[in-house]
Amino acid sequence: MKLFVKILLICLWVVIAAGVVVMMGFSNEVHRVKKCRSITCSIDYKGVQPLMSGNELIAEICDKFGKPQATLIGEANIEGIKAFVRRNPYLEKADVKLNLEGDILIRAEQCIPVIRYISSDGQYHYIDRNGRIMPVSLKFPYKILIATGQIDSPLQDGKSIFSVPDTNLVLRNQLKSLYDLHTLAGIISTDSTLSALIEQVNIQPGGEIQMITKAGSHIILLGDTTDASEKLENLKYFYKYGLVKTGWNKYRKLDLEYKNQIVCTK
Repeated sequence: MKLFVKILLICLWVVIAAGVVVMMGFSNEVHRVKKCRSITCSIDYKGVQPLMSGNELIAEICDKFGKPQATLIGEANIEGIKAFVRRNPYLEKADVKLNLEGDILIRAEQCIPVIRYISSDGQYHYIDRNGRIMPVSLKFPYKILIATGQIDSPLQDGKSIFSVPDTNLVLRNQLKSLYDLHTLAGIISTDSTLSALIEQVNIQPGGEIQMITKAGSHIILLGDTTDASEKLENLKYFYKYGLVKTGWNKYRKLDLEYKNQIVCTK
């Protein structure tokens, strides 16, 4: 009886293995003769304004790799498409898969910009919350804090300012204004009061930082980003308990450079 059961189990496993081989052969044959059916793209914008559309990304893929409907499933360059999508400067994460029906499925997450700046050579870029440099697209206007002035931008779009090693002192020195802007924008963008208050940041030739408000006619002198959070908290306190009594237009300059002080100039 035990021998019979053992033989039965062996036969069962042989049948299963044969079925797997047949199915694999069938799948390979389908991939050899069947073309891809479609390509779809879903971008998670994380609740912020879009920097690009899924259709725009699909068009770029078709331009480079050809339309999927003209490609056999077995010849679809999924790894190439995946690498291409992950190089997109607007996307933080991306994945590309091909299902059994021949659909190319793209899932991606958009980067979140914290500031838009105009470089010293007149080029427009964003910096995202992780320090990635991104181009500005006229198709997708994005309302955000603006920076102007003496801003060097030596990195290509898609690169992060934090990818530069500490040993590369020359490049890190060129990126100082971008490091400062990223620090300052990170504070302002996560504070509803500061976001509503500050409209523009200006980097002076010596590296000093000025800020322009949406209300009032004064300029805020920050100096550098040392103790930037503390300086901006002091500014909020002064607006709440100082300017509300004297009026927004009484002073021409507010200087935050000195620790725990705000020097006002008429």
